This record gives sequence, C-alpha cells and structure tokens, in this order.
Amino acid sequence: MEHSNTFSSLDQIGIVLNPISDLINDESVTDIFIYGKDKVFIKRFGKGLESVERSWEEDIDLIVACNTIAQHLKKKLNFDYPILDGRLADGSRINILISPVYINGACISIRKFPKTKLTFNKFLEFGSIDQAGIEILRIIVKLGKNIIISGGTGTGKTTLLNLLCGFISDKDIIVTIEDARELDIQNPYWSPLETKKAYYEDDTSISLRDLVKNSLRMFPEWIILGEVRSGEVFDLMRAFNSGHSGMSSLHANNCEDALFALENMFLQGMEMRIEAVRHVISRAVDVVVQITRFPDNKIRITDISELIGIEQMNGLPQYILNKLYGFESDEIDKGGNPSGNFHIKNKPNFTNNLPAFHYPNLPDFWKK
Repeated sequence: MEHSNTFSSLDQIGIVLNPISDLINDESVTDIFIYGKDKVFIKRFGKGLESVERSWEEDIDLIVACNTIAQHLKKKLNFDYPILDGRLADGSRINILISPVYINGACISIRKFPKTKLTFNKFLEFGSIDQAGIEILRIIVKLGKNIIISGGTGTGKTTLLNLLCGFISDKDIIVTIEDARELDIQNPYWSPLETKKAYYEDDTSISLRDLVKNSLRMFPEWIILGEVRSGEVFDLMRAFNSGHSGMSSLHANNCEDALFALENMFLQGMEMRIEAVRHVISRAVDVVVQITRFPDNKIRITDISELIGIEQMNGLPQYILNKLYGFESDEIDKGGNPSGNFHIKNKPNFTNNLPAFHYPNLPDFWKK
C-alpha cells in the first residue's frame, strides 16, 4: 500500500480533522468512527463504543477535510472513487466513504497504531489471560510450533500475534507478510514484507501468495502471515510442512471452525479431495489459539488447543484437538457479562521435547 511522504502520523491527520484532534492524541483511544458531521464514536481497549460530543459545522466541512487527507495520501477520492483506504507511515489506518456510497456527508473510520505497545502484563491486567496461559504460549513458541490465531473482527488477533512474536529467539530470522504492516517485532533479523497493488496500466501487483512463496527463498526460521484469506493458504501450509515455523491469523468462532476455514480456502483455490486437504492441514498446524470478545467487551483467550492428527469417523478423517487451556464462564449477569476462570485442561503431546529447548522440567501445571 502506498505510503505518504506528507502525513507520517495521525498527529498530522488531527490538524485536518481538528474537532477530534484530542481523541487522536489520547493514547487510551484505539478506534475513532465519524458518521457525518455530528456523530462521533470511539473505542478504548477492552471497552465498547462510546459516543463523544464532537462536530463540524456543515457536512461540506468534513468532506473538504477528507479531500485534503486524500491529496496528502496521494489517493483519489471523488464521485467515481468514493472509497479511500489508506495507511500512514506510523501504521495507523484510515478508511473514508463519501457520496454516492455514503449519503450523509462522509464516513471515516480510524484504527490507531498504539504508541505504547501492549504487553502480556496488560493482558493480565485486563483479565484476558492468566499467568499459566502466558507460560503455555511461551512454551509453544519456544518449541517452534506452527500456530493459527482464530477470532472475530476486532478481537485483537494482530495484537496477540505481535505478542507471541516477542517469544521468538532474537537469533532467529523472521519474515512477516501483510497487506499493510501492523506487526512491529523487536528482532534484529526481522524482514517485514508488504503486498503491492497495481496502480496504473501495465503496473504489477504483488500478492500475499507471491510473498509467501518468496519468503521460502529467504531462509527464515519463522514465517509470519498477518492474516490468511485465500490461495496463499496452500503455500503457507507447504512452508509449515517444510521445516519452517510459522504463525498466522484468520476469522473463526472456535478452534475447530478455524480448521474448517483453512479447508475452505484450499477448496476454493484448487481441486483437492477433502481427505487430502485435512491430511495436509493436520500435518502443518500444531496449535490453534482462540481469542474472543465477550458482551462485556473484554477480550479473553478462550481456547488453546493442540492439533494432534486426524482419525476416521463416518467415512471421513476428522481433526483431533487436545484442549490445553481455556476460559470457562460460571454465570452470565442480566447484561450478558460473564464471570468465570481460566483453566488448565490437558497435557500436550509435545512435552517430551521440552528438555531440548531449555525446559528441563515440566511446568507445575502439567505435572498433575
């Protein structure tokens, strides 16, 4: 995605969108939504939508501001091109809709790239995980297991992906692949790759699949795909099956659905028998991590499951998942807010490998 030489951060966007400049500078605000000249909503991490009193005098004032942003981002925004999707150099995202697709002036969605990075300590503070869950994730990464992070929109999949990358050895070569860079890994051997769109006739595009294929030639220990969506799944699974460690995320409601989502991507891109696809996935994916947003707007790691293989059932190979960890709700109040606890479930099959990876003893929670 094209970078702007003029706007490098949201601070500069705040000058153009002056009524919300304070929200842009507020580090607790993660998302800003503008629906016309006088409807502004925000989200803070772990909380729901909040209405704030901000407005422009007329719709045209907001549209003029949108046009200014488009000019600085070197993108088209007019009747023929009424949708703008852009990213700033600091990683923040901005999406703008105007007429004819949006009829009430302009609609702006801003996803802020945090200046202060979230840590697992923050996840603990927010009740998203407990210490045992963090240790399980650390062990999984240290063992080089291939991980799929599953969750809905806005559940923090990319945030969790970034945190897991923090467990990777600083001696490992890491290649990340994204449509627009959101990952920020503190590793001296990190190579971030981004896709490229074709902007004019005879221009070339570079897809996620192109980059996954090329990453194999860069001899990395880790291949991190921000989100797997379609045909690149075949190359990602091939990479996972050829000695590379890797992680990716996708949209699904639970760990089993995440595996079915991978299947569907396979079947949409090529003709393969479902039995063959499941064999490929079962050999490639080691662990699925489910992250869920609850009605109380808290994000929780609800399931960490090991994929230990497949078995024949009803004439088809079925995935065998070994649940290692999860959140269990004890009760739900009238507002739909759950209370509950995190629980250690089963011991993983890979515990025999721990001594070779500087884990001479099993953690206490796996000794029972």
